[in-house]
Amino acid sequence: MVTHILKKNVLFYREFSIDKFRFMKASVIVVFLIPLQFFSQEFEIGGTVESKTILATKDENPFWFHTNTNNSLGELSNLSATAELKSNLSFSSFKLNAGVAIYGRDGVEDAIQRRDLYIQFENSWLLATIGAKKQTEVLDGLSSTNQNFLWSGNARPLPGLLLEANNPIKISKAFALDWGIAHYEMNDDRFVDGTHLHYKRLALITRFNENNKLTAKIQHYAQWGGTSPVYGNLKDGAKDFVNMFFAHTTSEVEIDNEILNKLGNHLGTYFLEYKTKNKLGEFSIYLEHPFEDGSGSGLKNFPDGVYGIHFKPINQSIISSILYEYITTTDQSGLSGGSGRDSYFSNGIYRSGWTYEENIIGAPFILFDKNVEIDGGNTAFISNRSEVHNIGVAGGLNKFQWKLKSTYAKYLGTYSRPFTPEWKSWYNFGSLSYKTTKIGIFTIICGADFSNISQTILGGGLAYSYSF
Repeated sequence: MVTHILKKNVLFYREFSIDKFRFMKASVIVVFLIPLQFFSQEFEIGGTVESKTILATKDENPFWFHTNTNNSLGELSNLSATAELKSNLSFSSFKLNAGVAIYGRDGVEDAIQRRDLYIQFENSWLLATIGAKKQTEVLDGLSSTNQNFLWSGNARPLPGLLLEANNPIKISKAFALDWGIAHYEMNDDRFVDGTHLHYKRLALITRFNENNKLTAKIQHYAQWGGTSPVYGNLKDGAKDFVNMFFAHTTSEVEIDNEILNKLGNHLGTYFLEYKTKNKLGEFSIYLEHPFEDGSGSGLKNFPDGVYGIHFKPINQSIISSILYEYITTTDQSGLSGGSGRDSYFSNGIYRSGWTYEENIIGAPFILFDKNVEIDGGNTAFISNRSEVHNIGVAGGLNKFQWKLKSTYAKYLGTYSRPFTPEWKSWYNFGSLSYKTTKIGIFTIICGADFSNISQTILGGGLAYSYSF
């Protein structure tokens, strides 16, 4: 009897202990599942490999083969290859992105370079990017400036920290704000070593209804700090940052009889875009006006700027996108001294100007001579006064995609050294792509450049890309 009771009690204890252990185990699992469920995550990874082979009748490639390619292809390149890897880790309320892109090409000083190398935090209202990342292509790649006069994608991406709105902040049903602020380092070999680059933008978006929207934006860049071979260490302290940020009038190099000016080399644009939709498709009309000093911000250099119209038809069976742009940089606030002769993209202190690795960062119709050795009294900008007409059309049919661009540019030189006669160039580009089901995209490209100062350049090539 006693033995039976003892056995029964032992059995009960064992069952209770097992159930208790199961309960504790389940509790631990629940405790760990709650945060994991709260931070539920998904991991994705993908990449792209691209290659391109080019032949041209001259050493130099056609203009649109290498322009606005983030320097993935040089003026003298015949071969190029790009490998890109991207990943993202999604949580319930935010996402982490990372990417790296390396390209190699011949005909340039550094054959192998990084294009992208970045880590990115993203949630509903903030996009924070640290590192270097190429800008997103807009307007189907037809715009001659990628709809940004100051940052067209012509140079390799700069390293830095960018904080911006992931989605415009809604003020009301009709109004929203877009914003961005960044700090970049111009770490190339340049006249002022270690130049910092500040950036900010603010835009007001007005939505009249579902089919009509107006965007008004101002963006501002400023090169500042660094070490000049002429003036030594330039100002880059906290107080100097405030003066640069608000473009206060102050001294910079502190020499006798220095004319008080804004600290740093300032560039900016006003941007207006009106979008409307109707039964034919979506129309976009935009204007971007550049300024580099008080005369430009006061519109005394009008009509300089980019004037564009873009159309995407509803029926995209053959034509999917049409664009026309007119660009003029000929006024520059006139011939007068003082506030006149703005001489876009160049600067007396930051003599490498608005370039990175000797490539123009902004509109590619401002000419920079890489063969000029910059010193304290010269500049490599040989023309920043130009008139440009740019036309682009893109479309597709079944698995084929095609694109045509034709650009007429007239270069006038600078106010101090005008071109006589004026340089006139006509740049033409075409591509035809075929997208296979499994093995990637094959593309044929062709180009033809005509000029009154040089021989005709004809070029053609094959490109291949595969994404996984």
